[in-house]
Formats: sequence, structure tokens, C-alpha cells
Amino acid sequence: MSVQLTAEQKNILSLLSAKSIYTIPPYQRPYSWGEDECEALFVDLENAYVHYKHLESNDKKDYCYFLGNIILSTSNRDEYEVIDGQQRLTTLTILLKVLLGYDKENGDLKTTIWLVDPRTKEQLKQRLLLKTLMSTAKEDLEKILKPDYNEDEKPKSDNPFYKNIYLLKQKVKEFNKHYIVPDFIDFLLEYVVFLPIYVQGHTSAQAREQALKIFETVNNRGKPLDDSDIFKSTLYYKANRNKKEDKFINDWNDFEEKCINMGKSNDSKLKLRVFRIYSYICRGENGIKSVEKGLREFYEKDDISPFKTKKDYKENLDDLNKILESIEIFENICEQDGSELAKWFQLIDLYSNMYPKDTTIIYLYKNYKLINKNSEDPMLINFAKNLVKSIYSKGATATIKFDMYALMVDIMHNKDITPKIYKDNLSFDSSSNFGAIYKGFSLLGSYLNKEQKSVFPYQFIKAKDLMKIADSQHNYIGNTIPSNLTFRKISLNKEDIKFLDLKDMLKENKNKLKIDDWINTLKTRYKEFFEVNE
Repeated sequence: MSVQLTAEQKNILSLLSAKSIYTIPPYQRPYSWGEDECEALFVDLENAYVHYKHLESNDKKDYCYFLGNIILSTSNRDEYEVIDGQQRLTTLTILLKVLLGYDKENGDLKTTIWLVDPRTKEQLKQRLLLKTLMSTAKEDLEKILKPDYNEDEKPKSDNPFYKNIYLLKQKVKEFNKHYIVPDFIDFLLEYVVFLPIYVQGHTSAQAREQALKIFETVNNRGKPLDDSDIFKSTLYYKANRNKKEDKFINDWNDFEEKCINMGKSNDSKLKLRVFRIYSYICRGENGIKSVEKGLREFYEKDDISPFKTKKDYKENLDDLNKILESIEIFENICEQDGSELAKWFQLIDLYSNMYPKDTTIIYLYKNYKLINKNSEDPMLINFAKNLVKSIYSKGATATIKFDMYALMVDIMHNKDITPKIYKDNLSFDSSSNFGAIYKGFSLLGSYLNKEQKSVFPYQFIKAKDLMKIADSQHNYIGNTIPSNLTFRKISLNKEDIKFLDLKDMLKENKNKLKIDDWINTLKTRYKEFFEVNE
């Protein structure tokens, strides 16, 4: 069966009725609405109700208040995965529970919160189920929906479930002073509507994929799901099949915490990068050098996806953690002061795209046990130095990815690595030839001084700022000279200068920079490094 898509406006009562169950899947972010969002929702509903009450009778029958789209995927009717709308549906369920306290015999209201036995009126099952990887979310929602939960108990923590049910209870108590709550309930169930978009497929994965595409198209609120959320779900289902879901939740949370600590505010971006590198490793293992696929297509459809080739989620997470540690090793080395290896890693890091850096991460991953991560490993220095020769000789170009794809294959198959040097591309007559990697060439020029060790942190000072104490009036090397110093420090204290070229020039010329002499020295160094003959 092909994927089917339907959309039909429904009021709350028809949406939350019959046998329909709505599940918030594991890849969704945790429930996060705070007091501001909850209060805004209640005020909107209150205003809509007041407006409705003032309408003429003939106008009321056609009135509705629209709460937006929700996107649902399913392979089994009556059981829906919520792709978009979890914050609104969860908050609405909490509000309906508060309102039930003012209309306890309202059978329609009860059925919006639970599946109810039509004969005994027994509550059979909660209609909204949370499976997000927030350890207590499922239990928290279950607790506040119990009939005996005290909604007037002021929460002692920042837990959004307890805070929001307390807030909504206070809002309804105030509302009750001015309006009739059961009448408000009738209004909500009949005249407040959603536009659910149903995506049905032969399998859950098929329906989910199409629903996510729709979500990405229509969503213009908040943060969209990224691919790492979907991959998390796949691993969760993998663990679930082996009855290891609790262990997976702990393991995944540990992985996410590492990403947060390393990536700070960009932890989602870092997770995606880890998955991207993981795909490169799989491609390298299988000798693939062609253009890469989109991440979701690779992981969900490709035969070499590690989600398919490895049976246990733990194998996947072990690989992801190893990649994450390799990234951390690379970044820590880049920040070393006085290191030979750090020089080459910094230059790789300065390249105009991520492909050489990711290739270096893969080299660290593959040689993880062989490399001494606490010393100047000669094997690693040789690899990084040769990689710099190759990528800087080719220049700033997206086509470097094809060189890197080939190199990834060689790395994963333990082949001898001799990156190609593109000598015909090189010209040192003008800084404009350096293009988008002019900063890298500036740093390379200083690091080719055989006595120069890495400097961190460093910065780039425009040549014109240094020209205030120079004889020449020309701009060289992309108009930048690498230094960790300001002009003021250079002129006042030469002992603070960590770049040897700058220190020597100032020492020999009594605070006068001979730029022409220095640029000729750089040209000679470049030619020797890239093995360019006159």
C-alpha cells in the first residue's frame, strides 16, 4: 500500500474519542511548555469563548476556534504517532483534566482523557501516551491525570507537568468567578478545532518518513526535529525489541550529556556531525567514493546502514561514543600551545570546509588504539602534515570532498596514505591566489619556521595595523599576519610575542617590520613545503 494522506477538520471531542490513541514517540523532544505558553493558550481559549457568547444565535452554529495543524502518522488506524502538536495536545489534556473537576459526570469530557468502557464507564487506558526519552515524563503525566491528584498543590520543582497543572487550575478557579465552567467545557469540545493531517503507510517507518517531510514543509514554529532525533528513535526501537529500553535511555542520555558538554549550545549540531562521520566510516569500510546521500536516506534505506548491519543498539552507541571521543581529541590537540602536532591540526581546522577535519577524525577513530593521544605521535604528525599539503595545494574547493572520500576508504582499509599534492594550482605571487583559505596560508607561513611550535590562542591582525611600524606600504598574505598579540603589545613588549618571525623582525629592525624581506622568506618556505621547483 502506498502512503495515504488525509486532512479533515475535527473538534476536540471528535479528535479525542472512539478508540484513538496518540503516542508521543521517543525521538520527540521532552514536554517543555512553560507557564507563559500555558497561560497564552488559556487566555486564547477564554477570549474565544467570550467572543462566541456574544455572537447572534445564527452565527454561533458556524463558529469555530482553530488551534492549528497536528501531523499524525500511522500504519494501524486508531494508533497515531504525533509528529507535530505534542506540546499543544499535552497541555490541552492537562487542561481537560483540570476542567473535569468542575464537571465530574461529563462522559464526553472523560473520553477526551481516557478510553472508557461504554458499559461500566471504567477508565481503560490513557488516550495520550508519552514515550519520550525523559526518564519520568510518562509517570509524571500519569500521576497528574489520576482522579485523586491535588491540583492545588504548589509544585516544589520546575517539572513542567506539575507547574502547568497548578497554573491551569488557578486560571480555571479565576475563570469560575465570572463564567460557568461546564458551559466553557461544552464550547471547547464542540467549537475548538484542529486540522489533523493523517499520514498512513504500510509500515510505521514509511508513514513516519512522509509525515516528517510534511512537518518540515508546514512547520514555522519553534525548533523542527532534526535527523538525530529520528536516529535516536530507531535505536530506541532496536533496544525495545531486545527488552533493553531502560538501559538504552540511560546510555543515550549519557551520550547526549557528552554532546552538551562538548557542543555547549550547539549539541544538536554536534550530534548530527557524529552521525555524519559515522556514515563516512561505513562508506569507507565498503569502499564507496561516490557522492554521499542525505543522512536520513542513508540510515533508514541504505543496505550498509549500521542500523541494519549491527544487531544491538549498544554496538551503534559504542561507535558513536568513540567518534565523539575522537572529535574531542582533535579539538583538544588544536588548543595545545607549544606542540608540533597542534600546528597541523590547526591548519586542517582552518580549511574552508569540514571534509579534511572529518577525515582526520576518521583517522583517529580507525587508529584509536595505536595512537598515543598524550604525546607528539609521529604517525599522526606525518598524516596531518601530508593532509595539509594536499588540501592547501588544491585550494578552497568543495571538490576536495572526492579526495577525502577516497582517503576515507584507504584509512578504513589500512592502506598506505599518500595524499596528492596539486603543484600546478600553486602560485605565491599574490595573496589573492589563496582565496578563502588565506588565513590558513598565513598561519602556515609562520608554522613553516622550523623552530616554531603551535600558538594557542592566536588571532589574525591585518597587515595595515602592523604597517604603522613598518617601512613598506604594501599588503601581503591576504592582508593578515597571524599573531596572538595586539599592535599595542607588539610595540611595548617583544617578549610576549609567540610567533618567532615577528619577534625576529622586530628584534633585528628595532621595531621596524621589513615586510618585503619577510614575504620573500614565506615564498621560499611555501615552495619547499609543497615541493615546487622554480
